[in-house]
Amino acid sequence: MDQFRQKMNEFLKTSLKVNDEEWAVILPLLEKVQAKQRETLTGRFSFMMNRGGGGRPASPEIEALKTALESENTTPADIKAKLEAVRDVRKKGEAELTQAREDLRKVLTQRQEATLVMVGILE
Repeated sequence: MDQFRQKMNEFLKTSLKVNDEEWAVILPLLEKVQAKQRETLTGRFSFMMNRGGGGRPASPEIEALKTALESENTTPADIKAKLEAVRDVRKKGEAELTQAREDLRKVLTQRQEATLVMVGILE
């Protein structure tokens, strides 16, 4: 996976047409966005990935909801509370991703921003 990220970063550096000095500013912000994107994606699909015993561990909130759903004795109120906790964690993650994207956008030219929109890093 590290090799893939390295190749992707090399592709992005070339696509953004930046020198080493500019890349040193952009790269940490870019990596933060990429990490938040992975976290958000993992949070969305962790239940399905963990059904077969594989995949990344889910957040405690998702695990709690999963456990609640596995029991026929769980009350609707308990499910509702656990569902709200999952939604709160997801909203927080989305807000962090939005902020990371905004921080990255501040150091980019219009052309660089458009390039990162085209590859799905920015919206």
